[in-house]
Amino acid sequence: MKNNCKHETQVPFSQIFSWGLGSFGSIAYLNIVTALILIYLTTILKIDIAVAGIIVSFGRIIDAFCDPIMGWITDRTKTRWGRRRPYLLLGAVVCGLALPLLYSAHLFTPTINPIISGCLLLIIYSLGFTIFNVPYLTMPIEMTTDRMQRFSMMSYRVVFMMLGGVLGSAGAPFLIEQLGRDATAFQTLGLIGGAIVFITMLIAFLGTSGAKASEPTEIQNSGFNFKEQMRSIVQNKPFCTMIFVKVLQFFAIASVGITMAFFVTVVLKQGFNLLALYGIATTASIMAAIPFWKWLGKFITKRRGFMIGLVGEVIATLMLLLVTNENAYELFVARGILNGFFASAILLNSQAMWLDTIDYDYQRTGLRREGFFTSIYVFMERLGYSLGPMVIGFMLGYMGFDQNLPLEQQPESAELAVYIGVIWVPVAIYIISFFTLYFYRLPEIINGKEQI
Repeated sequence: MKNNCKHETQVPFSQIFSWGLGSFGSIAYLNIVTALILIYLTTILKIDIAVAGIIVSFGRIIDAFCDPIMGWITDRTKTRWGRRRPYLLLGAVVCGLALPLLYSAHLFTPTINPIISGCLLLIIYSLGFTIFNVPYLTMPIEMTTDRMQRFSMMSYRVVFMMLGGVLGSAGAPFLIEQLGRDATAFQTLGLIGGAIVFITMLIAFLGTSGAKASEPTEIQNSGFNFKEQMRSIVQNKPFCTMIFVKVLQFFAIASVGITMAFFVTVVLKQGFNLLALYGIATTASIMAAIPFWKWLGKFITKRRGFMIGLVGEVIATLMLLLVTNENAYELFVARGILNGFFASAILLNSQAMWLDTIDYDYQRTGLRREGFFTSIYVFMERLGYSLGPMVIGFMLGYMGFDQNLPLEQQPESAELAVYIGVIWVPVAIYIISFFTLYFYRLPEIINGKEQI
């Protein structure tokens, strides 16, 4: 793909930093729930594991179908703050309230069935994410069209994603462990997490004041033609390839994110502190590796960088087969470092690739449909993310997980289910994703030459 804005004015650092910080809030928001929601629903609310998986997936699926609507709305919004930024403020408020409400569901159980309260609160939680995330992810497409500026923006985003990720996947379990794994501990986590999420999302809104934003084209003045919009997606083959890969990737992320806490407790008989150590090792490795992958991006296409990352992730995931109760801390740290190194390649390259595919639509048609394309991309991500809890919940339930037993005393069949979810599901997905990327044919200019 040709770079039409080689000498484009640089995006101010303050805007890049503030925008990137929004990912800290959004990823922390996701991971605080992903890492512990099944634990909360089964051990605190005493909901059957299979039912718990269904209601988590149901909330996310409802939200996923709202993503295209959110994209359509932002494409047609006209305010003095631009088309996207007002929703960052609204999303910050909703997310900041939804997180403490979700982990306070046990307070409603005397009057409301826990399944109903959990389901309703998960829907509100998921809608908050959509309100913020769809317009947020659309903004860099408008802020710059320069290839390396986008790469730079995505590198900052990946750093903040990892910091938010470690807060959710490591900090949250650590806090719950220290506070005693009871209902009050989860309620405290919700209050602290909600405050952090609100503040970081608010900074993203305030700090991007004055950011470059595109004006609506004639498509924004017409009604929503679903058939025409779907045709535009099908005709953008690089975009179709990426959304298929992202469905797979997010299913793998959900599978690992949900089962890792069970792997640590059910299989390794360890406390949540091990999750904190693993999260710190992974995050530190990702951030340390970003400069390398950013430098390598000058010489290889993003597609190739993504594929290298997938191969490495297969190796890192298979390392979990070697982990035992005796060597858990040493191998978890080693696995976190290796996983982080290759995960940074996947994150950095895939984030920049989907921006290129959406910009390709504008180059091809001259129409500004960034919000709609971003919403479809997020919808497919959420679809993959939504299927994980349901599949893992059913598998754990079918293979003998008992919510009335302590996590460390589950049957061997439940341990096998955890192994499948944390190792074999993601390995299969990484391999399928690798071969799918052969169909991604959007060229890039590397050292003056067009490469794929």
